[in-house]
Amino acid sequence: MLTTERLFIEKFTPEEIPELMKIEHAPDNCKFTWTNTKEEHEEELNDPKVLTLAVKRREDGYIVGDVIVNLDIESEWFEIKRIAFREKRKGYGRETMNALIKYAFEEMKMNKVWLEAYTDNEVGRNLYDSLGFHIDGILRQHHKTERGILDQMQFSMLRDEYKKLKEKGTFQEEMR
Repeated sequence: MLTTERLFIEKFTPEEIPELMKIEHAPDNCKFTWTNTKEEHEEELNDPKVLTLAVKRREDGYIVGDVIVNLDIESEWFEIKRIAFREKRKGYGRETMNALIKYAFEEMKMNKVWLEAYTDNEVGRNLYDSLGFHIDGILRQHHKTERGILDQMQFSMLRDEYKKLKEKGTFQEEMR
């Protein structure tokens, strides 16, 4: 589906669902992301409004992360519902986000890319801010987890904002 300098980003196959579940249930991921059952992931694979994507190293095909995207073609938005990696601090998140943003705006012709993050997810918040996402607001005590009822921040980038970032040269082109 998508290719970057170091990564392939393509649809998960049913046989790869166990790897997806290992990533999402890893202790350093599950406190910041939604987790699904195997059956829920199987349903998502067949849903045309959902992209369940494996992030693989180009050099060896090893799955380093996953992304789940919800699409609303009619309203022209692209929601990055979840992005998680088993290998941290290697730039895979930034590289993947850049590819997804470019794909959403340039290939799918979406008007908005948006996502949510818990307010205590500093790594995610810093990444989204550095990519040029706008903070739309905070949904207070919005999602109940094992850690309590947590606040969630909503972030978005509009097509016009993306174009301005590209014109300024501040949006990193990493797709190949």
